[in-house]
Amino acid sequence: MKKNTIKILSDIKIDQCPIWCGQTEYLFSGTGAANDKGWQTLLRLYRKCRHCDVVVTANIKAAELFGLTRTLLGLKRPRHIILELMLDESSESMTWRMKRCIQRLCFASVDRVFVSAQREIKTYSRRLGLPEEKVRFLPFHTNIVEPRMIEGTGGYILSAGRTGRDYATLADAVRGLDVQVIVVSDPLLIEGIQFPPNVEVKVDIPYRHYLDLLYGCSMVVVPLARLVKSTGQVVFLEAMALGKPVVATATTGTEDYIEHGDTGILVPPEDSKALREAISGFIEHPTSYAALARRALAKVQERHTFSAYTGTILAAAHELAAAEHAS
Repeated sequence: MKKNTIKILSDIKIDQCPIWCGQTEYLFSGTGAANDKGWQTLLRLYRKCRHCDVVVTANIKAAELFGLTRTLLGLKRPRHIILELMLDESSESMTWRMKRCIQRLCFASVDRVFVSAQREIKTYSRRLGLPEEKVRFLPFHTNIVEPRMIEGTGGYILSAGRTGRDYATLADAVRGLDVQVIVVSDPLLIEGIQFPPNVEVKVDIPYRHYLDLLYGCSMVVVPLARLVKSTGQVVFLEAMALGKPVVATATTGTEDYIEHGDTGILVPPEDSKALREAISGFIEHPTSYAALARRALAKVQERHTFSAYTGTILAAAHELAAAEHAS
């Protein structure tokens, strides 16, 4: 089968990648309705997917509703690929167990699930009752379209992000250090944390403002909590793509992307002493951290571009469509 003969419908728009735009139809194209409610998106999916070979969903609610109806109706076509799956923490409560049962119904009909960390393959296959071969690791992409070395001129360390952050550990780690730290987050994540005077907190700022801070910083620190899902990739991949040294917590979200001592520094979770030592190491020996940043940039340019990311998804779509036509 030629690669341009199948039809792929997706709720994710990646204008930065011409190949993706050329081989997929955007679900909301020409409608301006990307903020539909779940049932509206479901109706839109079913109206447009009848003549498609593969549907690719990144919105979790759309994926669950689409999957549930496919399971209940016994539908096999079109094939269904789910991207960027992020599930909540497990619990022993009856409510959570019921939720897991519903999730298993939703995902029973899926053909391929892509996750952002190797460790999530086993975790999510067990959670959803899926064979592990249906769950694949897809390295996440950087949002920086042209990865390149940017020299920071602001003289500060940047820490940013909303999901799964551990800013309390960061606050303890930098207390008393002779360095300015800027934290970009939301009110909920920083509530109750006593930041030292050398930390400036910015809340709910525009993305453009965050990028300006990223361009100007000397280093990026991503402190993460222990979670079943992977988090932090957006920030540290953007940092790596701009040649910024990265210090991050060794968790599900970082271990597949940062090689400790080679492309960044990883520290144990909730270990403010280790995080302090890593930050102090940068302050005292910035040139050694610059070498890490150069290697990290090279890795991003090779493995974490939009082209690499979408290429894997498109290859999976063609593989599934070919198997459908062969059966």
